[in-house]
Amino acid sequence: MALQISTDKNNLSTTKVSSTNPISTTHPVSGSTVPLTLYLWNDDATKKYTGITIDPVDTTGSDESSWIALAPDNAGNAGTYLAGSAALSMADINDSNVAHAFWYQCTTPTLTDSQNKTDIQLNVSFTEFAV
Repeated sequence: MALQISTDKNNLSTTKVSSTNPISTTHPVSGSTVPLTLYLWNDDATKKYTGITIDPVDTTGSDESSWIALAPDNAGNAGTYLAGSAALSMADINDSNVAHAFWYQCTTPTLTDSQNKTDIQLNVSFTEFAV
């Protein structure tokens, strides 16, 4: 298929992010920040990928993609987070079924009422090559 995002490095294929298994954060306090480790992986041993970027995009209505900040992984910890909505560049992926960690942080603004935000997605761009 292509590059995939997963929420669990030990179960890449069963925790693959999709419309039925979205990335989800819960913010019990208005104006809070919740970080997650996510994993980019190649599910096809006949392909390799270069020029990889991950870009938070709001798909409908007003643009709240700035709520999402991405960071590279630094030995199991978040590296420096980029500005909200900025695209993260990833190293080339030349292997398959190996988790390549990155960090996702959702910061909600101070709100007066509860809200479910379901239209922010991560777009993954890349150049694909046959191995």
